[in-house]
Amino acid sequence: MTGALVGRPFVAGRGEGQVGSGPFAWACFAIGAALLLHLHIALTRAVNWDEFYHYSQIHALARGTLSQPLQTLYTRAFLWVVDLPGTGVDHIILIRLFMLFCVLLTAAAIAGSAARFVDRTTAACCALAYLTAIYVLQHGTSFRFDAPATALLMTSAWIMLRSRLDAWAILGAAALAGTAAVLTIKTALYAPLFVGIAWLRWSEATGKGQVAVRLALTAVVTAAIFAAIFLLHAASLAAGSGGEAISVVSRAGDKMFNLGSISYGRYLLGGALFSLPLTLLILSAPFAIWRAASLSKAEKICLAGYLAPLSSFLFYHNTAPYFYVYILAPAVVACGLSMSWTIQHYGGRLAALVFLLGAGFMLLVEPYNPIDRQRDILRAADRMFARPIAYFDSCALLGRFPKANVFMTPWGTEQYLAGAFPSMEATMAATPVPLVVNDDYMFEAALNGTGPVPQFLPGDLAAIRDTYIPLWGPFWVAGEAIPAGAGEHRFRVRVPGDYTVRDAGVVLNGRAVSPGQVVHLDRGLHAASVPGARAARLIWGNGIRPPAQPDEGGPLFMPF
Repeated sequence: MTGALVGRPFVAGRGEGQVGSGPFAWACFAIGAALLLHLHIALTRAVNWDEFYHYSQIHALARGTLSQPLQTLYTRAFLWVVDLPGTGVDHIILIRLFMLFCVLLTAAAIAGSAARFVDRTTAACCALAYLTAIYVLQHGTSFRFDAPATALLMTSAWIMLRSRLDAWAILGAAALAGTAAVLTIKTALYAPLFVGIAWLRWSEATGKGQVAVRLALTAVVTAAIFAAIFLLHAASLAAGSGGEAISVVSRAGDKMFNLGSISYGRYLLGGALFSLPLTLLILSAPFAIWRAASLSKAEKICLAGYLAPLSSFLFYHNTAPYFYVYILAPAVVACGLSMSWTIQHYGGRLAALVFLLGAGFMLLVEPYNPIDRQRDILRAADRMFARPIAYFDSCALLGRFPKANVFMTPWGTEQYLAGAFPSMEATMAATPVPLVVNDDYMFEAALNGTGPVPQFLPGDLAAIRDTYIPLWGPFWVAGEAIPAGAGEHRFRVRVPGDYTVRDAGVVLNGRAVSPGQVVHLDRGLHAASVPGARAARLIWGNGIRPPAQPDEGGPLFMPF
C-alpha cells in the first residue's frame, strides 16, 4: 500500500525547495499543538445531545432492538463499551479518542492530497487550517459519524489522487468509500470531488483506456462493498430493517435536500467570522485556482471538485456546526493555491501562528461546561433504577435505557408531528413508559408549563402532564399527587405497575394504604382520598430512593 500512495514528483513551482525546513517544522509543530487542543476537548468537553443519541444506538444494538441499517454501522465498532464500568459520559469520552484518530487521519489526507498541487509547507498549513477551524475544533472529536466518514472519504480520495491505481489502491479506495457510504448518506455530497479526481487521472494518463477501466472498476468495487456491508449489517438487525432503511432515505430526501434553502445561517456566519483566515482562503481559492499558470486545465477542474461540496450549503438542510467537520476537509485542499500566496507574502511561521492563536481564542470563549452535572445525572439514574426502564426525552440522555420516542431534533419532531412515528399516547398504551427526562426546552415547557407546546401533539402533551410527577432533578416518573383532605380524587393510570405511597396514607380504590406501602395499579381510572392534613403521592416503582442531595440545576448541554 505504501508503494500505491507514491504520487508523481512535484513539478516546478511546487517543489519543496521553494520553502525551507524551518517553516515546515513550524507548521508541523502547530499541527501537533492543534491536535493537543483536540485531545483536551475530547477529554473535557460536555457531551452533546447528538452524542448521547449515537451512544444509545450502541445499546439498542446490544439489546437487539436496533432496526435502522443506514447510518448505524458505527455501532458495531463500539459494541464493547457497553460492558465497561462508568457512565455513558465516560464511555463516550473513550469513543472520542477514536474520533481523534479519525481527525488525525483526515489531516494527513488533506496534507497528502494538497501536496499534489503545492509544496509540503503549504500542504501542512492546509491541514492546520482544517484542524483549527472553530467548528472542527469543537466537534471534530464528537461521537458522530462525521469524523469517521470524513477520514474514510478523504483517505480514499488521497489514494485515488496520488496512487498508481493498481489493484491494491483500487481495493483500498473502494473499501474506504464503500464503508463511508454505509456510515452516512452525506457521502453523496463528495461526488464532485471524486469526479474531479477521475477527470484529472484520465486527462493526464498516456493510456487513457486503461485508466478509464481502472476508474470504472473502482466505482463498481465501491458499490459492491457498500452493498455487501449494508446487507451484512442489516441482516442481523431487528425485523423490518429493510423497510426502515427505505423509509429513512425517503424521509431524509424530502427534508434534507431543498434547493435555495440555507439552514442554520447563523452558524454559517459565526463559523465564517470566528475562522476568518480560513474564510478568506476559501473565498479567494476560486480566483487563485483560475489564475494559476502552473496548473493544467485538468488540475483546475480537479481542485474545483474539491471546492464543489461547499455548494451543499445551498440545498442541504442539516448544516449544523458538526457538519463543518465533514464539509471543510476537501475545501482546504482546494485552498492550497491561496494558502501558497499567503505564505509567500507573510511567511509560513506567521500563518501557522495565526491559525493556532485562533484555536486558542476559541477555548477562551467557551461557555459553561456541564460535564460534571451530566455525570451526576447519569449516576443518579443508575442508582434509582436498578434495571433499565423505558422513558421519553429529547435526545436519549440515558443511553442504556430504552428510549420510547423519536429523537426530537427539528427533523425528528417534524416527522413525529406528521405521523411518521408513533405518538406518545400510543406508545404508552402499548408498553409501560414510567419515566420522562426533562432535558430540553420543549420538555421543560410540557412538564412545568400550562400553555401549548408546538413540538408535541395535543393528546401527547395532555397525557404527559396528566401522567408524570417530579421525582428528582430532571427525572419525572409516572405517579399522582393527591391533595390533602381530598374526598375522592379520580385519576387515570397510563403506566401499569407497582406504585409506592409517599408522604401520607391514602384510601385507594376503597382500600387504606399506609406511607411506604406498595400497591399494583393497572391501566384505567382509579380513585383515592387523603383523610389527613398532608398531601400524598403515588410514585411508580417499588421504593425508589432519589439522591439525598438536591440537583443543582442549570444547563445540561453546551450550545453549538
